[in-house]
Amino acid sequence: MRLRQSNQGKSFRLHDIAPDLELSDGEQKLLAQQQDDSSDEGFVVEAEGPADQDEDVEIQDSPNAEGAAKKPRSRRKKRSRVPDPTRPFGEVQIYPTDPSQKWTRTYTGPVKRWTRFADLKRYWFGDRDNFNVIVDEFLDLWWEHELIPPKLQYSHELARARNGWMPDDFTEDQEAKFCHWYKRYLSMQTKRQMSTVIDKAQELTYRGISPQTDEQLSVSLGYVTNQKEYHVKPGKSISFSGSGMPIESKDDEIQSSGWLFDVGGIVLSMGWAPASGPGDQFLAMAVIPFSDQAFYRDLKEVPKRSDMKEGIVQIWRFQSEKDARGIVQPARRSPRLVHALCFPWSRAIRMQWCPVPLTVDDRQAGLLAVLCGDGKLRVLEVRKVLRGQESTFEEIQEPFTTLDPPGEHTLEITCFTWINMNRIAVGLSDGSVAVWSISPCQQLQRHPVHSSYIMDIVSGYPSHPFIIATIPMGGVMIVTDLNRPNAERTYHPNLVVSLQPNLLTWSDHLRGFAAIWPSSFPGTSTIAFVQARVFPLSRHLCTVESQSTCLAMGSCHPYLLVGTSDGSVWALNLLRKIASHRQKTPKMRLFQHEYCPPLPLNVQNNGKGQEPRRGSCRILHGFKPELNFHPLAARIAMVSRIKKNRAKKETGKKETEKKKKGKGKAAKDQPDKPTQDQGQGNMSDGPPEVDEENPDGTSMVPGPIVVHEAQTRITALAWNPNIEFSWWAAAALGSGLVRVMDLGVETQGEQPRPQDRTKPDEPRSADDTVMNDEYETDGDSDGDIDMM
Repeated sequence: MRLRQSNQGKSFRLHDIAPDLELSDGEQKLLAQQQDDSSDEGFVVEAEGPADQDEDVEIQDSPNAEGAAKKPRSRRKKRSRVPDPTRPFGEVQIYPTDPSQKWTRTYTGPVKRWTRFADLKRYWFGDRDNFNVIVDEFLDLWWEHELIPPKLQYSHELARARNGWMPDDFTEDQEAKFCHWYKRYLSMQTKRQMSTVIDKAQELTYRGISPQTDEQLSVSLGYVTNQKEYHVKPGKSISFSGSGMPIESKDDEIQSSGWLFDVGGIVLSMGWAPASGPGDQFLAMAVIPFSDQAFYRDLKEVPKRSDMKEGIVQIWRFQSEKDARGIVQPARRSPRLVHALCFPWSRAIRMQWCPVPLTVDDRQAGLLAVLCGDGKLRVLEVRKVLRGQESTFEEIQEPFTTLDPPGEHTLEITCFTWINMNRIAVGLSDGSVAVWSISPCQQLQRHPVHSSYIMDIVSGYPSHPFIIATIPMGGVMIVTDLNRPNAERTYHPNLVVSLQPNLLTWSDHLRGFAAIWPSSFPGTSTIAFVQARVFPLSRHLCTVESQSTCLAMGSCHPYLLVGTSDGSVWALNLLRKIASHRQKTPKMRLFQHEYCPPLPLNVQNNGKGQEPRRGSCRILHGFKPELNFHPLAARIAMVSRIKKNRAKKETGKKETEKKKKGKGKAAKDQPDKPTQDQGQGNMSDGPPEVDEENPDGTSMVPGPIVVHEAQTRITALAWNPNIEFSWWAAAALGSGLVRVMDLGVETQGEQPRPQDRTKPDEPRSADDTVMNDEYETDGDSDGDIDMM
């Protein structure tokens, strides 16, 4: 029973509870009229006004109500456990539309985001007996190199980087099994791959470029203050030095550090061919013409899917040489287009090499899986082109094998990944995952995983080949163990909206996946890491300045490349970021690409008959490393510092007032002396300016999405999987250029001993300690702010 505030101090007697016993009939009638005139507006006023401390009281319902004890009662109503009989038994509760109520799932386990690396090693790698020894070897190899990988020299370092968690003879054993499987397949096959060499007249159709093959692309290269314009045609290249400057002279003393060449189209997917031992490197790229993604003012001019029949995969050769120390480096000779795989089925959307090289003879390069626009996956047998031979355009009439999804309505293969040399896992348009065998060609498994289109699928090869992670277009990230798919499956609790492929990759050294931060915001610019054993818990890796478009993780080192829509390529050390709990790790922008479309033909030529151009672009380099921070953590840290400053000011004011009162009237007549903060002109109690409170700009948070030119973006990234060339990386630009970079750092002298190396979770110097203190939060805040 609830009482008005005015009645809380009253006591009630028997005649107050039962007035009819002592009143006459006339008095009872008058009392009833007064009760009708009264209203309950007092209750409404009390509900709208401020709450009183003694508002809620409880009176014992007993005959002796006088002097009953008042007990406070909780305002929260207890949830009824009795089912509502009016509701049907199988009714599903409506999903909340309020964003603050959508987090209906969460992870509660032993591993937290602030767990130290020493404990993480036991949770992540504790299934191996010698996990401490292996992790320490990883730290010895890559801990001191914070941004880009080192050039390894010694055999034991190369063996540990290549094998990772696998035995020392794992690579040789896989190659031997692959050769045995290939010979057995050749002896059992009924039909072989058929192809013919096409002539020059048909090359233009499969190149995917306009008939004007001499269209040039204007490229500005060099330092930002002194750039020079170059003109590149399809098939041509430019060599550049380690400083990023183009090499114009033929002086042999200038060492090449990479190439910039034009493929004449948009690269959607690319990958380095796996090989054993030193030699020429081959890079395969799935290329489409610019007209497929061009802007059309008239929708009738947009090319139809039925017209996109021709597909092509270009294979380029890159030669290398060894320096005086025996380290492989790029040669001065220009790369060449040596092989073009053409097919009349449809455009090549994605491609991926078999992870095991084929070493049957010197002319075998390996197996290449190509996903085409018709929703079918075809495996092609690729042969090497020896030095001295001309470029060949080969039309594939019959592939090595074809993986055709079941004949269901609108069912297509959307993505795929190699499990081993004879197994491929594919993601389908209905959200299911299927496992196929190449020989014999048949479907082995199919499991319903998602309810929407699967954008990315990645296998944990080689240490966990049957662990599959998938990202749908809308839903949650799910990891599935194909050995027990019905029992071993988990997901990340955060909802994800993914409209861009190539944003999921596997790190075998850390045995986890790097992907976009699970978020319902499609324009997210944050990359996260999820370990295979603690998949529901994501850890922040980096936040870039624009939307992420592609990722690449090294097979022989834990370094990550991130491509963005503004044409930037970022690099960071994944091992250093994960192992550093209190340290602030850096990230670096390797280069930035900007594209400007050409003018209309009538304006471009201007009646002078000039050669038409595809547009112009520029590449900027020489960026300094930046602090790799979490925007939310930096914002919370800044708010915490502001609160601390306000508390100090208020404490100082109170102490000053006490001193003034003790000095008497003479002290009141004197003007107040300005404090140190007031001397700087900051007289307000509001938040301080960012330049004064945080001069290094670490409180920056991602702003609105900036729309860039479509051909400015980075379309694909790839690290070289071969151990002798593992520090080579390739980046495909939307303008049709591809940049191959030698990112390895030459180590001088001996590697630091384990006892001399800085341990994880410890500051390296006094400067780092000061930098870390800037991000400390209050003692009652969550410790995961510093780590994120």
